[in-house]
Amino acid sequence: MAQRVLDLIAAWSILLFSTTARGAGDADNDGDVDLLDYAPFAVCLQGPVSPIGAGCGVFNFVSDGAIDLRDAGAFQTEFSGDGPIPGSLDVTWIHGAPVCAFNMDPPLQVHRYNDDTFILRQNKCVNFEAPFIYLLFGQDKVFMQDTGATSLPALLPIQATVQAIINQWLMENDQESIQLIVTHSHSHGDHIAGDGQFVGQPNTTVVGTSVTAVRAFFGIASWPTQIVTYDPGGRTLDIIPIPGHHAAHIAVYDRQTDMLLTGDTLYPGYLFIFNWLDYQESTQRLVTFSETHNISHVMGTHIEMTAVPGVAYEYGETYQPNEHVLQLELDQLIELNDACQAMGGTPTYEVHDDFIITPF
Repeated sequence: MAQRVLDLIAAWSILLFSTTARGAGDADNDGDVDLLDYAPFAVCLQGPVSPIGAGCGVFNFVSDGAIDLRDAGAFQTEFSGDGPIPGSLDVTWIHGAPVCAFNMDPPLQVHRYNDDTFILRQNKCVNFEAPFIYLLFGQDKVFMQDTGATSLPALLPIQATVQAIINQWLMENDQESIQLIVTHSHSHGDHIAGDGQFVGQPNTTVVGTSVTAVRAFFGIASWPTQIVTYDPGGRTLDIIPIPGHHAAHIAVYDRQTDMLLTGDTLYPGYLFIFNWLDYQESTQRLVTFSETHNISHVMGTHIEMTAVPGVAYEYGETYQPNEHVLQLELDQLIELNDACQAMGGTPTYEVHDDFIITPF
């Protein structure tokens, strides 16, 4: 009897003091352990004498070669319920200066949304476009969207800045290396200018910018109607083609944070539209997608609106002291799509509280 008690104590010690692997229990790679993960867990729960079934390794919390009651206890501990992994947008973005010669802001501002998600903004005094850049860390790869509007490292050290973020993350996660995947919302110059700083760097892949290159990398067979997934390791991203502003434009939905990255298709500013029919279809595609996916925030790549509804800064402004917040919400996406569909085949310049439809 005494030996049995000691065995039980030892077993529970393994459970309590074992380190749970990143992503353990998250069968659907959506960033949390919830009811959608429970059904496959119940199938995999076979007891201590059964071998691990196919696809059940994600539930072997204690790495003992079986899916049993110790894993059930760990599953309960990790269970987070529905909802995204939270983050913070409590940030004041750098926004230029009245006289750029006296601007003291760094060339890039780095904001940590959560442990594995970073948002960077370029200084408006380096380039008035001041694009936002996103870094999404998975277990195996870092998914980077866009490289900024300036090519010279002396003016915009984007590669060095990103590498410093990666080095810090690796240290925090006790990991030796990780692959950096440089992608783009689209290939206008203010989103790809820093590409050259990444070409040839170790552990780095720079994805091409043409429709052909984007389709090939993500495996999109039917452009632009097919939505595919990309997994940088325990973090599923949905890649959604949305041409209209640019032929090779994509949106990215992050199942870990429920954020929808919309590039230049939707942000608080001038929505420049170069192919109206494609753009109409793209906004509808995003709204249709949102009907089956929770959207926490809609995150674009610029801010050009003021905090006053319907009032924008003059295009090309290098000082924006009273900016609109970066994040939009699902309501604004629906509002944009409703407006686009209502225009039919005759697009018109139209001012909304949070964006301005600007067809060419």
